[in-house]
Amino acid sequence: MILHLNYSFPKELKIRKSSQYEEIFRKSNRLRSRHFDILYVQNSLGYSRTGIVVSKKNVRSAVKRNRIKRVVREVFRNNKSLFDSLDVVFLAKKGCEDLNYSNAKREIQDNIRSILS
Repeated sequence: MILHLNYSFPKELKIRKSSQYEEIFRKSNRLRSRHFDILYVQNSLGYSRTGIVVSKKNVRSAVKRNRIKRVVREVFRNNKSLFDSLDVVFLAKKGCEDLNYSNAKREIQDNIRSILS
């Protein structure tokens, strides 16, 4: 499958099955940032995939949980080329409820660049 440098977010780029999450949790490296724990593992697909976990324990409001997922998904969608061939799972921490797009983008880009360097 060849992914052109467009800004779509097809289902192939999403980690959707619990078995995929379990494999990443088992094999991944972890990077801690202020608002996220970032789990990442190299894949052999030739493109990156992402998953986002926002637990009810860390963010009580469903509206805020969904907003965090939308923001992280948008950062991934707009910066797909930065992620190389990684499977990346973002685990939201407490205190990330009010994170805006530009701050999330800066935090994620800085951490992904440190992974790849």
